[in-house]
Amino acid sequence: MQSDSMTEHSEPSNKSPKPTIRLGLLFRINHQSVFSLVFKIVCPKVAVVSLVLVLLSLKGIAQETVDRFEVSGYLEAYYAYDFSRPSNHERPSLLYNFKRHNEFSLNLALVQLSYKTSKTRTKMSVMSGTYAQYNLANEPVWGQAIYEASVGVRLLEDLWLDVGVMPSHIGFESAIGADCWHLSRSLLAENSPYFLTGARLTYPLTEKIEAVLWLTNGWQNIQRQRGKQGLGTGLGVVYRPSEKLLFNYANYLGNEGTHPIRMYRFFNNFFIQKYSNLLNVTLGADYGIEHRFFRNGFNHWYGITLSLQKEITDQLTVAGRGEYYSDSNAVILESGMRVSGFSVNLDYQLTESLVARIEGRQFISPEPIFEQPSGWMNRGNLAFNTALAVRF
Repeated sequence: MQSDSMTEHSEPSNKSPKPTIRLGLLFRINHQSVFSLVFKIVCPKVAVVSLVLVLLSLKGIAQETVDRFEVSGYLEAYYAYDFSRPSNHERPSLLYNFKRHNEFSLNLALVQLSYKTSKTRTKMSVMSGTYAQYNLANEPVWGQAIYEASVGVRLLEDLWLDVGVMPSHIGFESAIGADCWHLSRSLLAENSPYFLTGARLTYPLTEKIEAVLWLTNGWQNIQRQRGKQGLGTGLGVVYRPSEKLLFNYANYLGNEGTHPIRMYRFFNNFFIQKYSNLLNVTLGADYGIEHRFFRNGFNHWYGITLSLQKEITDQLTVAGRGEYYSDSNAVILESGMRVSGFSVNLDYQLTESLVARIEGRQFISPEPIFEQPSGWMNRGNLAFNTALAVRF
């Protein structure tokens, strides 16, 4: 997952002109009546869109008057074709990004407002798209639109405490596709937390080592499910011996059972990234265990992925990926399965902020687990994905 920017912003000049906002006839209407009417007839999704528009309108004011405010956004549209031709237009259950088959859709539409001073920082990001639809399907309606919502305070010179909904410390991929080498996410990323809700301490131990400590509501949730009482903890350590080499270890420990049942889960993620003029390489691995339900011992799952990236020209980049994921006891997946995967994608940087992507992806399993239109099950699944992503 991507780390927060630590860039400081200069204080605004006292000579900066104060913004003027003309609200015209709006002030002639009783604001309490308006808001009451709106929230009675407008659904939560429309309210989210309204918030996005408010954030966008703040961008001009923020840039003119207070340099500590930043407004940014990201949008990724896609078309995916699954050659298994699922009748419900949904790709396999172990995927949460680019989920829809044979239709144009939005994977992620995101607007973020951030504010930072020397002692405080906060972020508010609202989103929509199929990533939010499927990855946050178990959350309440108000929570499904939250990508990030956090407030932080500097406790010491380099020690920060942040509380809220934030990107997790696990893995080398995020929901923002343009930050990743591949159009789609690896099986490791899809089946480990993209976000966590709780409190986070971050501290650089040395110039090359940074540590993060979490206390969370549990394994990737905004609101706890009924009966879940245990808290989760997490530790992450990043070691950068040079600008082109990175080692990362992250873990999670928590009780995933429903009270009073205890089902402790211990999960570990490790990856190494190496950049060079010849080839960029990422090697990642997951391993987790969880108490068995009313039985002695543990269930376990694991996965590994190898990603290669090569810059052909300033605008053209190619990447390949091989991966394997095993969860025979369905600890994380909906049903037990073992899956191998291969993918190749091509990126073309149209502008500094706009990229076009194309990818072919194949899954193979020793068991027939992929549904076909005829009702038969198949051992393989092939898909073709395209995407257009822009930052603003």
